[in-house]
Amino acid sequence: IAVLLVVIYHSKLNLFKYGYLGVDIFFVLSGFLITSIIIKSLENDSFSFSNFYLRRAKRLLPALYSTLIFTSIASYFFLTDGQLHAYIKQLLGALTFTANMVLPAQIGYFEAAADGKPLLHIWSLSLEEQYYFLLPLALFLTPKRLRFTTLLSLFLISAYWCFNWVNSNNQDAPFLWHIADASKSEWAFYLFPTRAWELLIGSLCAWRGLNNGNMEIPSVFKW
Repeated sequence: IAVLLVVIYHSKLNLFKYGYLGVDIFFVLSGFLITSIIIKSLENDSFSFSNFYLRRAKRLLPALYSTLIFTSIASYFFLTDGQLHAYIKQLLGALTFTANMVLPAQIGYFEAAADGKPLLHIWSLSLEEQYYFLLPLALFLTPKRLRFTTLLSLFLISAYWCFNWVNSNNQDAPFLWHIADASKSEWAFYLFPTRAWELLIGSLCAWRGLNNGNMEIPSVFKW
């Protein structure tokens, strides 16, 4: 449902004015699922970094690489030289899961010219992958009794950072000036530190569910 809201929003049918919020919903769901898998594995002493990342790769990379291959072929024929040059940077960002750092240097997500960015939406996958890289390590290194406190602290830091930048009167982001000429609010839209709070909501819900003993991971996600 969350994904369909985004697809319908970008179809410009004007059926859902705020359909892009499906991305935010998806972040929460993703944080919930991944944290559930990690914590259950840690508590069963069966967690393995190699197995965790291998499973994520099996789920994500085939679809991602297929998308990138066909999009690259189409882009070669349909994009202008300038658009193609920008696309190559987007492609490198997608392959290295840093698209959310590349795109602010090119265009705002909601600007009209964004229609010429075939990989614009990969920013959200890059952000999720960054979470998948960091969360297992954070939970693995944190004692069980401190996991909730750690997740809550990270949530509060990220949420404060996000809303501080969005509502800041000073729209310059000095330490990011050399990457892109973007405002703080634009960076807040793309960056992991200012978006992680959404995934962490899901993580906190997962911790709560596990500790209440009333949560089961659907079998379709376990492979």
